[in-house]
Amino acid sequence: VNTSPCTERSSDNAAMRTSMGWAGRRTSIGLAVLALGGGLLAAEQIRLRPSLAPESLAREWTLDGSGTWAVRDGLLALVTAGKPGGPVRRPSALALVNGPDLTDTTLEVEVRSTAAMPDVTPRRDALLIVGYQSPTKFYYVHLSAARDEVHNGIFLVDEADRRRIDSRSEVTPLVDREWHRTRLVRSAASGRLEVYVDDRPEPIMVATDRALTWGRVGVGSFDDTAEFRRVVVRGVAR
Repeated sequence: VNTSPCTERSSDNAAMRTSMGWAGRRTSIGLAVLALGGGLLAAEQIRLRPSLAPESLAREWTLDGSGTWAVRDGLLALVTAGKPGGPVRRPSALALVNGPDLTDTTLEVEVRSTAAMPDVTPRRDALLIVGYQSPTKFYYVHLSAARDEVHNGIFLVDEADRRRIDSRSEVTPLVDREWHRTRLVRSAASGRLEVYVDDRPEPIMVATDRALTWGRVGVGSFDDTAEFRRVVVRGVAR
């Protein structure tokens, strides 16, 4: 039985067919047909919503790294921080949403740092992941209480130590213990990544890079603890 997160595939075709989704739930499936150079290209629109139900961790998420994760009280918790290590400098604990590789992608998730407050842990962090192809090929958005060259930015891991690809952000979201609404938008064609936080109408981080044009999405932390809830992924299947 396939038990990954509830997946919805949508279309502009009014005649939709209904079938069983990856989480055993009823979901709409269809194809959005796009004109391309006089031909037709079928673009499968995907919507993933992890249930975050008890005992759903193994069904809905793939874990990467050394941290300890749990699903409890309707949220995904990184309970024990990971420890960075391995052949390249990269985050230590990731949780990838089970589902297909995506090109254009939007990840929406509420994030809360559970690390000690900035006076004790000044560089506390939580991550948004996109374009994940392997443990050494992915993008991550580093949300932090600190603002410097290696904190609070957009980074690329591409078979080498992580490399910053955005300009330094002026906004440091994780200075408290509150929940923060976040949205990561990725355009594969242009390579643009935009990061939105809470009610800010403009992105707090922007980058353009086309090294990785497809992959999975997820959350994590470089070396701290954090919690995540209300996860919604929308995108185009590769």
